[in-house]
Amino acid sequence: MEETTYSIASSSYPTKKAIIKLLTIHLFLFLSLHVSDVRAQKTPSSSSLELESCDGVFISYALVSREKEYPHVNNASKQAWAFKAEATLTNVGDEEVQGWKMFVGFQHREILVSADGAILIDAGDFPAEVGNGTTMVGSTVADLKTAIGTAGDLNQMSAKIDIVGTQFGLGVGATPMPKTITLQNDGFKCPAPTRKGNIRIRAFFSSLTS
Repeated sequence: MEETTYSIASSSYPTKKAIIKLLTIHLFLFLSLHVSDVRAQKTPSSSSLELESCDGVFISYALVSREKEYPHVNNASKQAWAFKAEATLTNVGDEEVQGWKMFVGFQHREILVSADGAILIDAGDFPAEVGNGTTMVGSTVADLKTAIGTAGDLNQMSAKIDIVGTQFGLGVGATPMPKTITLQNDGFKCPAPTRKGNIRIRAFFSSLTS
């Protein structure tokens, strides 16, 4: 009599234990991402906290980088340094600022090579000598609209200027900053700017009608 042999293939389906393990891992990853997202939403940035305390126009100037230029000389007062900085203006008041004007009080024989986002109205073409300060107006964003009129769109409420140039003097590790930054539009109170850390100065300008 011919013997018949039956073979049963092992199942390719995962076991109940494996399914539970996979579900547990997926649930853990989902909860971890969700908690991280909630924490990010609840933790305000330093810039948002600064805007909270302003009821007009907030402006700031931050030194981004500074690097020694050629020629390298022994006289520190004659040594040239390449620098990059960023200036910002944000309107958090209830009045639109048309044709914003900002004075930056440079004081280290600065020569600006570019100021992306602004036009210098009291200096010549680039490279421009601005060692006694310069006034800038907006090129890409000329007017600062309100949050009320834009549903909080910072792209319309703010202007950013990326500054590149050369400055002279001061040694390694120094953080040369402007003497002042000022909003020059009429109708705003102009308090003295304050320095935050070693690389940033800021100022709050309130409307005279507020």
